[in-house]
This record gives sequence, C-alpha cells and structure tokens, in this order.
Amino acid sequence: MPDKPRRTLSLITLLTALLCAAIAPSVLGAQADIRVDVSLDRDTIGLAERAHLQVKVVGSIQNLPDPKLPTLPMFKLYHQGRSMSFQSVNGNMTTSVTHRFAMVPSKAGTFPIDNISVVYNNKRYKGNGVTLTVIDKTTAAPEEVEEQARDDAGQTKDYFMEAVVDNRTPYVNEQVTLTLKFYIAVQHFGSPELTEPVTTGFWTELLGNESPYYQRINGRRYKVVERKYALYPTQTGELTIGRARIRATVASRNKRSRDPFDAFGSFFGRGETVSVTSTPVKVDVRPLPDAGRPADFSGTIGRYAISAEADKTEVPVNQPVTVKLTLQGIGNIKAIAEPKIPELPDFRIYQASVDESVNRVKDRLGGAKIFEEVFIPKRPGLLEIPAIEYTYFDPEQSRYRRISTEPIAVNVTRPEGYAESPEVPYGATGQTLGSEARDIRYIAQDIGDLEPSGQLVLFTPLYLMVNGLPVLVLAGLVVVRRRREKLASDIGLARSRGANKLARKHLAQAKALASADKAGEFYAEIYRAVTSYIADKLNISPHGLTTDRIKELLSERGADSDTITMTTDLLGKCDFARFAPASITADDITRSLKAAEELIARMEGLRFD
Repeated sequence: MPDKPRRTLSLITLLTALLCAAIAPSVLGAQADIRVDVSLDRDTIGLAERAHLQVKVVGSIQNLPDPKLPTLPMFKLYHQGRSMSFQSVNGNMTTSVTHRFAMVPSKAGTFPIDNISVVYNNKRYKGNGVTLTVIDKTTAAPEEVEEQARDDAGQTKDYFMEAVVDNRTPYVNEQVTLTLKFYIAVQHFGSPELTEPVTTGFWTELLGNESPYYQRINGRRYKVVERKYALYPTQTGELTIGRARIRATVASRNKRSRDPFDAFGSFFGRGETVSVTSTPVKVDVRPLPDAGRPADFSGTIGRYAISAEADKTEVPVNQPVTVKLTLQGIGNIKAIAEPKIPELPDFRIYQASVDESVNRVKDRLGGAKIFEEVFIPKRPGLLEIPAIEYTYFDPEQSRYRRISTEPIAVNVTRPEGYAESPEVPYGATGQTLGSEARDIRYIAQDIGDLEPSGQLVLFTPLYLMVNGLPVLVLAGLVVVRRRREKLASDIGLARSRGANKLARKHLAQAKALASADKAGEFYAEIYRAVTSYIADKLNISPHGLTTDRIKELLSERGADSDTITMTTDLLGKCDFARFAPASITADDITRSLKAAEELIARMEGLRFD
C-alpha cells in the first residue's frame, strides 16, 4: 500500500515538470521582447578623429531602460542625446529609443565594443558587438583649411575660425547645415564667447555643440570646437550668412616669462583676450521647379510619410470619431502645412488640435506633426473616411511626391428614435402622430354667427408689438444660427471672414510691444499679422508661405506693384529685425506699424476667392 501513494506523487511530479517545460518557452518569449541594436557610423578612424556609437533599444513596453555601457578606457565618451519613436501594428505598440554617443580615442589600436545591454525585470538583454579600429594617422585637412591656418608670413596661426555649409545651392525651405569650427593650438582659459552669425533670410534652428576633437593641420595639433545650425532659406536668390565672432583668452606668446623660476607667474595673469571672425558664406537659393508641380502642392519640403489612425470605428449618428493624421520624416517640422481634407457629404469635419515633436538625426532635423481631425457622421451605415493625400517636394530627388493614408471604415449605428428625414423630429416613445391618433373629436352642430363683431385684436398695435417682437427675435436667431452652421461647415469661408479681425488683433498686440527693447517680439507680431491674413483669405497654411510665394499669390489676385513692393519690403524688414533687433530704432517701429495697417487696408480691396 505505501508504494501506491509514492507512485501517485511521482506521477504528479512528472506531469508538473512536463507542464512547466511546455509553458517555459512561451514565458521566456514573453519576457524576451526587448532588443538592443548597436552600430557605429564608421569602423575605422584616425587618432585625432571621433566615431559615433548608436545604441537602439526596441521593446513592447513604454518606459524602456537606459543601456549600460562597458568600461572603455581607451575612449572618452560624450552622450549626445536620445530620440524616441512609437509604432502601432495591429494594435501592438512598439517603443524605440535611440541613444547616441561620441567616442574620442586616446590611442591607436583595434578595440572590440561588446556587452552593451539593458536590464529589465531582473533579466539582461545584450546587444550585438562592434569593432572600432583607430589608426595613428588623421585624415588630411583640406587645402583651404591649411591655407586658413597660415598667416601672411606663412607661419601657422595659434587659432582661427571657419564657417562651412553642406549645400551652397539649396531649394527654398530646404535645410542647409551651417557648421562653425573654432581651431585653437594654444592653451586657453575659460569658455570662449560667441557672437552668433547674422542669418537674415533664413529660418534658423540651433542643432547644438559637438564634442571637441583634435586635428593635425600643417604639422600642428589643433583642438576643434564645432557648433551647428539648421538654416531654412525663406526666399530665393543669393543670401549671405554673416560673420560669426569668437572672443577667447589664450596663452600669449609675447607675454611668456623667460624666468625659469617664474612658474606661478606664467600660470596667473599671462593670458590675453583675442577675437577671431569667420568669413561670410554666400548661398544661392533655387526656386522650386514649375515642371511637375501638382495643383494641390502644400509647400512642404523634405521627405515624409503619412498615416491615419481613428480612436474608434463604430459610433452612433452624430457622435465624433477622432482621427490622428501623422506626418513624420526629415524636414522643417514646424513649417509643415496642414493636410487638405476634401468635402465629405457623410461627415462634418472639425480640426481639434495640432501637436509636433522635433528631433535630430545626425545633422538633419526631423520629427513628426500630428493633426487631430474630428469626423461627425451624418447618417447611419457603413461609411468610409477616404484616403487623405498629401504632396511635398523632395529636394534630394528634385521631384514632387504624393503620399496618402489608408481609408478608414466606420460603422455608424442608428440610435433609438432616429428619423431618416431631417424634417421629421425625434419622437418620444409611445407618442402617436398624424392620422393614426385615436383621440375623440366632437362635431359641433351649431356653428353660430360667422360675422365678426368689433375690431380684431390681431390687428391692434399693442398685439402686433407684443407678439411680433418675439417673432423678429426668433427670426434673427435663426439667421445667426444658419450663419454659424454655414461657417462651421465651410472652414475656408470662416477663415476668410475672420481674417481681418485676426490681423487687427495681431496689430494691436504689436502696438502694445512698440518699443526698441521689444523689437523682435514687435516684428514677429507684424509678420504674423500679414502672413496669417493672406493665409486665412486663401484658406491655406501660413507655414509654407515664402516671400516669393506671397508675391505670386498677390499678383494672381490683381494686386498692384505698390502693394506687392510694400508687402515684400515689410516682410524683409521683419526677417531682418528678428535676427538683428539691436539695430531697430523707435522710428523704424512707428513706420512699420503704419505700413502694416495700410497694407491690411489695401489688401481688403483684393478678391481672394
């Protein structure tokens, strides 16, 4: 008898082990849904150069842990930030976080970089290994840099500055990356003081400072400090990026002590303040080509993808469906124009909000802009929000591209009491209307005298006044309501009618800022007043409007040359004032405010439809 319980226990133990073995792979699979990808921008660098390490962590959880890097004694590591993205496929959300590091080597050799990992729920997820080779030889400096490093006597300079752009012939609104490089071969004290370059005619975004590195030029070792900008030209033609200036305190050659015992004297107070400037850079901005330009071109430039996602796909009649239209890619995210949604007979459409996120991919700015649109179905049935098309110009391929979302099917249900005809109101439950009513109706046998006696109250002044006033008020309310419904259904009409009011509001805010110490804010309001007025009148986005495009639009609508000249001059003054507010006087502000008011009044006479 004792053997039977023992055999039963052994059988239970065996079944439990088999069950655990069957479940274990699925549990491990559920845990192991984090991936770590490690990459280098190049696998071989010189000793005075640097490499960029990228660690990408992908997983199905929202808060991904930061990666843990091994000890790398042969390198100095500088964290250069991180970027995050989300992706939803069939309802499964995936999060991706990319960390970037600059690696500055201290000696030559071949170095494996391994054991980069993340830890989540006490489990370690390891990334792939990479190898970086450092050679004791730097890339030769370009001839123009070697020439800049020499003075008039042919000697190498202790310090100099260079300004370079990656593209001297961009299209309008295409990113130009400006890099300021400060080379210094002597000891310096404190942090250099920078005067930013004047970038009139460009929309400017600072990309930030790079980690310092070393470069050998003309046989001399220089420390190089870089600062980068993303510039977006707002007009065509030749534009000039002004000089940048750096002031620094450096060890002075002519003040070095010859006394061998003056060790502390050479450390304290032996520096001098020097100033160095960059050479102005000219950029020839090309207009967008006319060939192949679609009629619905949005004015957006870059490279993008578009997607649409609805918060629900089954709603009753007159209940909202919120659709997120996401434009994501490389380009000036802040200047992306709103997607144009066609008139849909089965929906009323309203814009709810706009959100944007900007990130840096190497030296390019990009990110995403999300437009929330509310679709309200008018009737029951299986309705469809069609594919939303969007056009942009790809400067790398020099061509216009068209992208579109996937259509979204919406099942609209019939609520209780819904009537097919808009003339028939909702009826209360149990109420009977029309000829089917069964109330008792008595027939009068004697109708009496049919002749009227005395004056009818209907025609007395008091009756007309007391009863006519509510009718007039009701009629006025009906007119106002219909006007509001018309404006709500016709966004373009609403924007056009409100254009002057919004422009006057901006001008009033500008008038409140009309002082020399607030010149930048003043001209920003003047700029918004003019561009938003034109955009609202034409029902287009103000972000894609350049000076050339505004001239073209005004000319098409019959504006005279004085109005066009006044517009371009005022917008040019606004661009200049935003980047050089210190040069603006009180008289400039007074004249600009008067010119803006006169310009809005002039454009009221144009036909914008």
